[in-house]
Amino acid sequence: MVSLKTVIKSVIPSWIATYKMREKGILLTFDDGPSPDITPHILDVLKYHQIKAVFFILGKQAQLYPEIIQRIVADGHYIGNHSFAHKTADEIGFKAYANDIKHCQTILKPFIAATPRLFRPPQGKLSVSAWSAIQCNHMQVILWSIESGEWGQYSHQSVDQMLARLVSEIQPHDIVLMHDNSSKVLLLLEKLIPILIEKKHVFVDPKQAFPCVYKY
Repeated sequence: MVSLKTVIKSVIPSWIATYKMREKGILLTFDDGPSPDITPHILDVLKYHQIKAVFFILGKQAQLYPEIIQRIVADGHYIGNHSFAHKTADEIGFKAYANDIKHCQTILKPFIAATPRLFRPPQGKLSVSAWSAIQCNHMQVILWSIESGEWGQYSHQSVDQMLARLVSEIQPHDIVLMHDNSSKVLLLLEKLIPILIEKKHVFVDPKQAFPCVYKY
């Protein structure tokens, strides 16, 4: 049965938020990093399979681990803004939220000699206040159509349960939410990608999907 949440996502125009890709492929996205213990290993897995992804970076993490950001860019992945402090607009208010996004932009910009334009709201919360603050920063909202499950309603699942669910549910055009600060995700990714490749799924290159967002 199709959930009400899925129906709502399907009718939201892309100028408000993107939940699925136009391209007939899967886009892998990673939030909340970089993590020194997990992100480099995820990058190794992606490099082995020649898959490009979007990493939605927390500014506070980028300050701590700039060398990992440099590797993400060098490996050909996209960098997106996930705020500096991972606070929602409801928690800190419109002005502080807008400034938090801008702060993260300032940190990320030197790594790509441009201004990142993809934004994922913390916790995926997109209120009117949040969307207005995002627009003030001239950014495009990218959410997701399916999540791996280490965070949120599926967090109780084991890696094998997460794998079984994703393999049965994932479809072309899906944007997959993962977190590159989770050991579960690393184990999942190592198992998931070969299965999806065997099932003839293709992976979207974000630089082709978002050619006008920014250039390296």
